[in-house]
Amino acid sequence: MKHIVLICAGGFSTNILATYIRKEMKEHEFDGDIKAMSEWNFQGLRQHVDVILLGPQLSFMHEEISRKYQGTGTKVAMINMADYGKMNGKRVFEQILNLLDE
Repeated sequence: MKHIVLICAGGFSTNILATYIRKEMKEHEFDGDIKAMSEWNFQGLRQHVDVILLGPQLSFMHEEISRKYQGTGTKVAMINMADYGKMNGKRVFEQILNLLDE
């Protein structure tokens, strides 16, 4: 099972996006779970994560989080601003699959 985390400033926007991604995961019989949370809640996360996706408003955190997870096997990336704005779960799910294939 793959563990994916979406992070945004308050967690609300990514929660909506996660709902659309779950739909894609189910349609593609993807074995994984996805959580959405605020940057504040993420700081206390203690479980293994395969993919961390940051909302566009957290671009300032990308380098720091990438450094923190370097060498752990966790992929860290930004969610495309257009996909985030449109809540395009299909495109973000494709991004997740691409990151897992790297």
